[in-house]
Amino acid sequence: MIKNYRRCIRFFAVPLLFLCLPSQAVLMPAQQVVKQQGLDFYNMQKHAQALPLLEVSARAGDLESQYYMGEIERQKTMFMTSQAQQWYEQAALQGDIYSMLRLVTADKTLCKLMENCGHTVKTPEEWTEVARLLGEKRASEGDGEAMFQLYLLTSDLDWLVKSAEAGFPEGQDWLAIQYQEGKGNFLIPGKRKREIERLFLAAAEAGFVPAMKNLRRLLSSKKDLKGVAHWTEVAAQSGDFGAMSSYAAWTAHMPNRVDYPLDMVKAYGLTLLLAQAEPGTWRKSYGEKALDKLLAVMSAEQIEAGKAFAEDWKGTHPRLSRFLPKYGY
Repeated sequence: MIKNYRRCIRFFAVPLLFLCLPSQAVLMPAQQVVKQQGLDFYNMQKHAQALPLLEVSARAGDLESQYYMGEIERQKTMFMTSQAQQWYEQAALQGDIYSMLRLVTADKTLCKLMENCGHTVKTPEEWTEVARLLGEKRASEGDGEAMFQLYLLTSDLDWLVKSAEAGFPEGQDWLAIQYQEGKGNFLIPGKRKREIERLFLAAAEAGFVPAMKNLRRLLSSKKDLKGVAHWTEVAAQSGDFGAMSSYAAWTAHMPNRVDYPLDMVKAYGLTLLLAQAEPGTWRKSYGEKALDKLLAVMSAEQIEAGKAFAEDWKGTHPRLSRFLPKYGY
């Protein structure tokens, strides 16, 4: 499929390139399970465990897995390498705009210095044009993510506004952050602050966990502890590692930040999940240290009940994640 596609891009003009995109691979159920396990490890910043799992689905043709394989290889040095480039190109050839953006922007200083940059399918300028055309086509069909990608490509705030208006949660979150940094024009006093909160809330209510963190920070600055308590609990239940850390500590009243009901069994169970998700290596992790504090003030019966609570939680909630941005550093 890739060979035929390369022949296609060799003979067709760039404006027609998106017409040659092959259909995306469909993973078998077992491959999908392995991919999700790889993504779980990736989002806990465990690249060594994520790589062999994501490679299975990447070699099966899954473009998202190919993109993340490129990310893992690139992040080893924070420079583009021939291995990263190969994975990005495979995903880009299937129409993945995030991979195109990496092929356009990633730093190639290291591979140039070592004289081992891989042969490129297209130049950065050509990939820029492909990403723009494909993004505009998808945006014209109402794709809010494509509008967000066009913002990443062009830095044109209008695309980010359009993405937010289309209801794309990450676009809403990013736009609120840009407004916080002073971007955009607001003539009515107080309108900027109200719009920032509205956007964070819209993204959070849509289930975008990073926006819940930003909303909690904003509500905390307003001394809205009830709002902080609500969104900390929602984020923890959604699997956010950072929110779970606060949720567990405040449930144990260590400290009593938002007046959650004191529940040492629940606090132990939540903290145990933190420790299991991020075990220490040469020193104890945050979760393991917090667990030691709880052990010092709990009975054996409470501890056993806490372990049971953790097992029940695992069966009804998603795995813990740091919810890393897809297109980050």
